[in-house]
Amino acid sequence: MTKTTRRAVKNKQPSSKPAPKPLNPFVPAPSTLRPFLDVLSPNEIYLAHIDKEEPSFKKQLFIVPILLNTTIILAIAYRFYNGIHVYPEILASALGISSVPTADFSSGSWQQIAGVILRRAITFSIDYFLITLFLPWPIRFLRGPIYWRRKVGFRQREIVIRQSRKPWSSKLARNSWIYDDQKTVDDKVVPAITPQRLMKSGYLLIDADWDLDYNAMVRAHELVDLTAKGQGVQLDEFRTAVLVNTDEDGWLLWRVADEETTERGDQRDQLFAFRQRLASMGKEDLFFRWVELVQYESTQPGGFTPERQRSTMLQAKEMFEAQGVDFSRFWQEVGGMEGGLELP
Repeated sequence: MTKTTRRAVKNKQPSSKPAPKPLNPFVPAPSTLRPFLDVLSPNEIYLAHIDKEEPSFKKQLFIVPILLNTTIILAIAYRFYNGIHVYPEILASALGISSVPTADFSSGSWQQIAGVILRRAITFSIDYFLITLFLPWPIRFLRGPIYWRRKVGFRQREIVIRQSRKPWSSKLARNSWIYDDQKTVDDKVVPAITPQRLMKSGYLLIDADWDLDYNAMVRAHELVDLTAKGQGVQLDEFRTAVLVNTDEDGWLLWRVADEETTERGDQRDQLFAFRQRLASMGKEDLFFRWVELVQYESTQPGGFTPERQRSTMLQAKEMFEAQGVDFSRFWQEVGGMEGGLELP
């Protein structure tokens, strides 16, 4: 993924020129997705992938927000029950409709009056925050997650559609950011579609930058379900991808899943050539020792940093040359290992 985004930045055009045609990795979205794309907002960025977590785990995960929102609803209902007679009386007294005062300040001391005012201020504040801050939560939960689960249920393979949040996506330069704004691609998009990130269930991917688009997910599954009747869209069309819209080219798509498959295939071919070359030299044991070394160093705390990669290469060089293999020459002959280790 990161290699492709680096290639894209090399081809970016000056902002004074017209927006270029779609560049790799973005290509025009296939026409098969048009029934799905029609429900998306052209002003937002969308991420699609297929969640393969077990349905039982998804059900357990969904229990937490259900309990939280149920608690909020009960708290609001309790306050409503307690205040259903108090607030009308206070309002009627304030408007002069009722002559019966809700609190008698004529015979009380200043301390008593202050106490009443303080208690009411606290009560009003609590009720205000319950209504303005917490009441929207269960409403959004009913219109979003509950609607989604009621329509889709819990499936072995679920389509997850994430939508960019407006606070940052609304600041992007439409039609040109995918070509010119490499920082957004690297900081916002790429981290959200890494294999490690997508190992989580869809409901756990909500964060400060991305939210789930429940209507889009329901629509996607409706289209997939139509394939049983010879219509609709195949599930595989929603494999890991990034969707953006431009005025000139309409919806563009970056097939991240296809790119990852190609890169993994290239890496397998390189490893096979690496092993075969050593085997032809009668040094196949060096291949396994090298793999163990890389695996050990890459799993250390802090990650496989550039410094640790250089240290690994130095250790490998010593290991190879102890067996009579010119490591530098060998590394050049096999073409190295793309996307990772380099000679120091």
